[in-house]
Amino acid sequence: MFLRDENIMPFTSFAAPTIGKVAVETKSFFAKVIQDPVSHLLIPIGQLLLIIILTIIALRFLDGAIDKIFALSRMESKKALTLRKLIKSILRYSIYFISVLTILINMGFDPMPVLAGAGILGLAIGFGAQNLVRDVITGFFLIFEGQLEVGDIVQINGQINGTVEEVGLRVTKIREFNQRLHYLANGNITQVTNYNREKMRAIVAVTVPYESDLDVVNKALEEVCESIGKKYAPFLIENPEVMGITRIDQTGVEFTITALSEPDEYWRLEREMRKEAVLALHRNGIEIAYPRSVVYHPSEIHQMKAEKESVRQ
Repeated sequence: MFLRDENIMPFTSFAAPTIGKVAVETKSFFAKVIQDPVSHLLIPIGQLLLIIILTIIALRFLDGAIDKIFALSRMESKKALTLRKLIKSILRYSIYFISVLTILINMGFDPMPVLAGAGILGLAIGFGAQNLVRDVITGFFLIFEGQLEVGDIVQINGQINGTVEEVGLRVTKIREFNQRLHYLANGNITQVTNYNREKMRAIVAVTVPYESDLDVVNKALEEVCESIGKKYAPFLIENPEVMGITRIDQTGVEFTITALSEPDEYWRLEREMRKEAVLALHRNGIEIAYPRSVVYHPSEIHQMKAEKESVRQ
């Protein structure tokens, strides 16, 4: 059995007056339209059309003004393109909000109670909007800290590699080399690896078999560094160099050559270094190492054991 509190009014007691009030206002509105259609119908429609036209004009004017301002600025092209898209997005949403608010006022609605209740409504849906707030805040930091800009080649969260097409307050667009476009919520971006910041070091590993003449290999790679240094001199920050033997494993002996360059030339420089290294080794009769298996006949194994025993004696 449930106890009934007489002080609590049922929901229907609240809804009934509200529905009745709406019905009365609707009836009154149609009565006014019938009596004076010009004042109560044609003029409001004309005002709505005027607001819509002014909104379109304002959007186009501001887009053109922003483009001209950034065209005259001396800001770097990537940063300018990023900020230009961001400012356009913010202004677009602001104009839409003002236009909708103006339309509501002209239709006879008082937006103040709605705006006053926005705090209560925001409190009610705050938990559901946490991700949206997180995306916007993260977007601000991504943009103003310069972590990535339009045109940068980046790796996101160690998984997605591509070129930045757009950085927004909520979503960042990354296009892969195969042209797939990723829409990433800014709140989900936890790690940004940027390949377009100041300088990049091209690192090329070359592995040769153990039986190779290591002095010849080193000399051939030095010739590669000299050739690359002349060809890419305008883009190099440090001249290419041979780091020597950097690893020994089951496949062979690994040499490493490096070059520090401007970010825009990094990929092409690394490809050219690999090509030149292979050609130089071929000219000197040295093969690139690869996994190999050696099979011995049982008689050869016995012979090898006998030779080892004779050496020990």
